[in-house]
Amino acid sequence: MARVVVDVMLKPEILDPQGQAIARKLPQMGFDGVVAVRQGKRFEVELEGPADEAALERVRRIAETLLANPVIENFEVRVLQPEGLQPEGFQPEGLQPEGFQPEGVESESPQAEGLPADAPQAGTPQAEGPGAPSDGLSGEVKDPTV
Repeated sequence: MARVVVDVMLKPEILDPQGQAIARKLPQMGFDGVVAVRQGKRFEVELEGPADEAALERVRRIAETLLANPVIENFEVRVLQPEGLQPEGFQPEGLQPEGFQPEGVESESPQAEGLPADAPQAGTPQAEGPGAPSDGLSGEVKDPTV
């Protein structure tokens, strides 16, 4: 199954009173620096099978027949990336593979400066309270009554 997006916008030469009203209101709400706003519509079309060229052409015909008014609106058809799938090589920031070291960045010592070698490191969960393991590594809590 494929998901295709159709974005519909008023043609640039068509007056957009809703966009103008939004643009006038933004500075009153503390949003400065916005020069213009144009409103539009977004449609997500789910298709059986892949989003090949024939399927995209079918969606273009749907858009010009039903979703957009070609006299006053332009539309754009594009394939929506399926959730959970990213382009090859994509790695969200902060989720690099174990051992990842960006070029030009020196590795920091795992031992915080000025702490004894057996001191827990920042971000390392530690058990607390009676019976907590003394090494902070085993993850087992010993029963103090034994």
